[in-house]
Amino acid sequence: MSTEQEFFDIGDKTALICDDSTHTDPLKKTIEELGYKCHTAETSERAIERMKYTTYDLIAVAESLSGSNLETNGVLRYLGPLPMAQRRNSFVLLIGESFRTLDAMQAYTESVRLVVHPKDLANLGPVFKKGFTEFETFYRVCKDVLAATGEGG
Repeated sequence: MSTEQEFFDIGDKTALICDDSTHTDPLKKTIEELGYKCHTAETSERAIERMKYTTYDLIAVAESLSGSNLETNGVLRYLGPLPMAQRRNSFVLLIGESFRTLDAMQAYTESVRLVVHPKDLANLGPVFKKGFTEFETFYRVCKDVLAATGEGG
């Protein structure tokens, strides 16, 4: 894996890849090609430590991180109870064998924005762009309404 940049500059699009499998390098390559600067975490503990200090624009999580499953995945358990004001700033992508890529109901059930089956990682660029466009459209309206009512955004 290439040396990762420890610090981001203001205005950088940031990503955290939470994965400990053979998918990490191709995932990182695709995300960097989309213009993101990446951090990686091979354990839930490391990912949570990074998320406490950085709000990432994109968080890609392997369902089986550190041998976990959907019920025991530490990253998903950490993200779940975060306040919505914090969660809506990050696009969460969940990768796992149990998902059908772009299945909106599975994503909703897992409280993430996009689910991807590992066999579809070769097409992650177009898949991500579709999901992210929908995310931006939805939250642009939400943030505008919050700003108009003085509740931030």
